[in-house]
Amino acid sequence: MEGVLIRAARPEEMPLLDALVLRSKSHWVGGRVADVPDVTPKLTASDIVSRHVTVAERDGVPVGFYALNEHEDYLGIGLLFVDRPFIGTGVGRLLWGHLAGRAVALDARLLGVGADPRAEGFYLRMGMVRRHEFEHDGERLGWMVGEVATGAGRPARDGGAPPGRHPTA
Repeated sequence: MEGVLIRAARPEEMPLLDALVLRSKSHWVGGRVADVPDVTPKLTASDIVSRHVTVAERDGVPVGFYALNEHEDYLGIGLLFVDRPFIGTGVGRLLWGHLAGRAVALDARLLGVGADPRAEGFYLRMGMVRRHEFEHDGERLGWMVGEVATGAGRPARDGGAPPGRHPTA
């Protein structure tokens, strides 16, 4: 997408990214941020390095971001959100491309994500495979996995993390 820069998040942006999550989620509930339960864990300044928080920026403003969770046997996508006005514009795909490159750089073999049902279509289009469901904070999430070496395109032979061992954020 033209005019979008991918870069590391800055500590002062954490509140902006938390608000971006709520706006993104509001897309699926009629556009009202007030109708979105605020259950997503808040990002901290220390997350920038430990979770590889990466921002998509346009005209100096964050329009999407991702945060990763490193595990012994897989790399978890803890958060991946695109601001509501930019959903469907290619920002998510751009972030995905960067995330896939980061996964290779981290020597990850598998990607895993506990996907909200409304986000599963995106992850399927990115090559992830849905393995099973699990419950987190009262929501049913789909556990999705993909192999890093193939751009997350083929299902993992072992199905990724065993039941009950999922990144939650």
